[in-house]
Amino acid sequence: MKVLSIIFVMVAMLVFLTAEVQVTKAANCDEKALLAECRENLREGGMPSAKCCGTLRDQQPCICGYDDQNNWPGVPKIYGFCDLPMPAC
Repeated sequence: MKVLSIIFVMVAMLVFLTAEVQVTKAANCDEKALLAECRENLREGGMPSAKCCGTLRDQQPCICGYDDQNNWPGVPKIYGFCDLPMPAC
């Protein structure tokens, strides 16, 4: 019984770690791509295009790691327009 428990825990950890790696790989962090689509919206908070919202959605796991994110006053508005949860940086 103890061996089965150990095997189960090891398999669960392997599944968790594999999923975490896939999420990290899926997040293609590219601040230049985000700024190319959303620069004005991030700075001013205007209504973003669908392409900007898509790029923001793709970049969402990366936002807190961008040095410039503290200089983007429009972030709360653009997240609201794109119906995305605000990151907790």
